[in-house]
Amino acid sequence: MASQSVSSPVSQLVHSNATPPPYSLRNGLFLVDFVGLHCKPKKTRRKLGASSPLARGVPQFVAKRASSSSVKAVLDLQRADDSGLEPKVADLKDIISERGACGVGFIANLDNIASHQIVEDALTALGCMEHRGGCGADNDSGDGSGVMTSIPWDLFNNWANSQGIATFDKLHTGVGMVFLPQDDELVKEAKKVIVNLFRQEGLEVLGWRPVPVNMSVVGYYAKETIPNMQQVFVKVVKEENVDDIERELYICRKLIEKAAQSESWGNELYFCSLSNQTIVYKGMLRSEVLGLFYTDLQSDLYKSPFAIYHRRYSTNTSPRWPLAQPMRFLGHNGEINTIQGNLNWMQSRETSLKSPVWRGRENEIRPFGNPKASDSANLDSAAELLIRSGRSPDEALMILVPEAYKNHPTLMIKYPEVVDFYDYYKGQMETWDGPALLLFSDGKTVGATLDRNGLRPARYWRTADNVVYVASEVGVVPMDESQVIMKGRLGPGMMITVDLTSGQVYENTEVKKRVALSNTYGKWVAENLRSLKPEKFLSATVLDNEAILRRQQ
Repeated sequence: MASQSVSSPVSQLVHSNATPPPYSLRNGLFLVDFVGLHCKPKKTRRKLGASSPLARGVPQFVAKRASSSSVKAVLDLQRADDSGLEPKVADLKDIISERGACGVGFIANLDNIASHQIVEDALTALGCMEHRGGCGADNDSGDGSGVMTSIPWDLFNNWANSQGIATFDKLHTGVGMVFLPQDDELVKEAKKVIVNLFRQEGLEVLGWRPVPVNMSVVGYYAKETIPNMQQVFVKVVKEENVDDIERELYICRKLIEKAAQSESWGNELYFCSLSNQTIVYKGMLRSEVLGLFYTDLQSDLYKSPFAIYHRRYSTNTSPRWPLAQPMRFLGHNGEINTIQGNLNWMQSRETSLKSPVWRGRENEIRPFGNPKASDSANLDSAAELLIRSGRSPDEALMILVPEAYKNHPTLMIKYPEVVDFYDYYKGQMETWDGPALLLFSDGKTVGATLDRNGLRPARYWRTADNVVYVASEVGVVPMDESQVIMKGRLGPGMMITVDLTSGQVYENTEVKKRVALSNTYGKWVAENLRSLKPEKFLSATVLDNEAILRRQQ
């Protein structure tokens, strides 16, 4: 009824399309959900005063943010006269104060002790990141949120026993978190392709587990595109080393993705994770409801020694379930502003990249990038390629996102081996330039790094009970300050890592030294780097224009 009474200029600002209107009239008050504003729980929906009756005109819309700085009217549609609308000019200071950035962080136990408390604390911290995310007009469909943890074997074994499935062999079992098509028949087709490809690779599918979810907390628009979420358990029998098992699962996922491209449901299939070490729970959800949506996360049997959490503020791609983060390795706060060049360079290398670890199967894992995916997803794919090729996560991130090392006084004088490392790789990998705060893990190492611009905040602290926290802001987890034994922040190009296997935490210079000393990069640069001497230009062109163009191409 209200939508019929509101004058036409307002109706053009909202989207009907047979969906619930983002405004309604209740007790003489407008209730409005603004598209693109940071979302709030329904209980705090903005109340806007209105004159009565509605035919007298549309009220002045005013919205306030949760932060200390208020936002002036985004839309001021107060009618000046019967002939039209007189909008107010927005305040530049208020526009600048509205700059958004994702919320990210991790929690890790240095003793590598898995507990449900780590998961609970991560969800608490994630809930505090709600102000960093964006959402749709329904106020509930978030740009995305998620967590990455180690695989909760106790939870999955409990399910397996209830299904008559034998207890999983932790070393030889991979777990996939899969988004499948909504249609039941298409789900069967997708599962058939997945099972057949696993079988071709010599892997046995042990079972499929529908992921228990609470649909009541999902927003209207997110519900329209929600996938069928299931977990697949596969047995890897021909590999014994963890890295080889992860590499085999990576190849399988790539083959499945290629096979799906020719199917009608291809765009509806997505692996959030397929690993022997980690698992990702994510979706188009507000951070406050992620733990309510995935009931697994509420179970005391869900235990992990670490957790990475992420709340997304979508900038250069529209929100979608697969684009929520964390990705398979990374949680990324920021943007990769060099993404087109990065994708082009990765594509140009595809035919020449080789490594003995792939045993001649390099063609099967191409392509390495996807122009249709987000910048975060492509950076994650590049990191995944390097890590699965045998590099450590901290080494891979140093290659992809190097610091500004040239003429760096500390590095040039105290740590020349780090300069050698960057010099060695500068001709092999161009910088994926931010602003970017990156959190990463392969299940054995958890870390965070800031790109060389340093335009994203990152604080870290360690407590007396051997727990390390990194977050895009402090105060996300309640704690006794007297228990904090170390704290700091990441500056431009800095990194911090936690080695779960050794129980060590490494701050920036320690991380860089360990990676740089792993090989004789200085010797390799001295022996193999050749400088091209400048030559004088010829006085006249030697080739005609067509020949020049052909050679340039």
